[in-house]
Amino acid sequence: MLWYKSWLETRWALVFLFGLYGFVWIVDYATPKTQPNKLQNLELPLDVFAFAWIAASVTFAGTGIKTPSVGFRNTKGLHGSTHYTLSLPVSRRRFVRVRATVGLLETAFLIVVLSLVGWRMFPDITAQSTVKDMLAYLGVALICSSTFHFASMFLATFLDDFLRIPAAMPILALLIALDTAKVLPPYLNIFRPMGSASPLMTHEIPWITLAVALAASAVFFLATMKIVQTQEY
Repeated sequence: MLWYKSWLETRWALVFLFGLYGFVWIVDYATPKTQPNKLQNLELPLDVFAFAWIAASVTFAGTGIKTPSVGFRNTKGLHGSTHYTLSLPVSRRRFVRVRATVGLLETAFLIVVLSLVGWRMFPDITAQSTVKDMLAYLGVALICSSTFHFASMFLATFLDDFLRIPAAMPILALLIALDTAKVLPPYLNIFRPMGSASPLMTHEIPWITLAVALAASAVFFLATMKIVQTQEY
């Protein structure tokens, strides 16, 4: 039942993002390219892909206890079913684990499908990479985007659902600003390996960055579990 509940809470977001990203992909594919097969021409679309993956991972996040508002209506406070959810004979840990798993699976499905479609649609990217590079890119994108997923879960423990997504975006903005200012060491930047510094461009796997992403995900997840267990609703 928890799996079905999580699916019901996120299904329309999945449909919406597939439609939106698919439309953007098609528009870009139909736009004439003036300088094909130039590495610098690929950096911007790959960064757009990275932002899309982060937006998806943030959108699908949740603790499994608070039920978001139906549709696209913004509401404050707890949904009426939240107290019913808490009355179920299920531990709060399991609520969090199931919702995290469902969100990650939906994010992975979206990333894998649209990345493979984009890789075949855009000859500039295909010409610069191999199947091995694409598989490495998928792994990097899944691991790095999961950090934002767990960060959004952490924010969901104390923010209303309609504030959670806007609150997660400044984290990304700060990351990009620090990278632009050359303040943040490259191995700490978990955004660029999904975009302009991805294996599709570098043909290498950023192992240190992946370790940083996994560590950050673990910290956010454990913090979320701790808060959910002690929080009063």
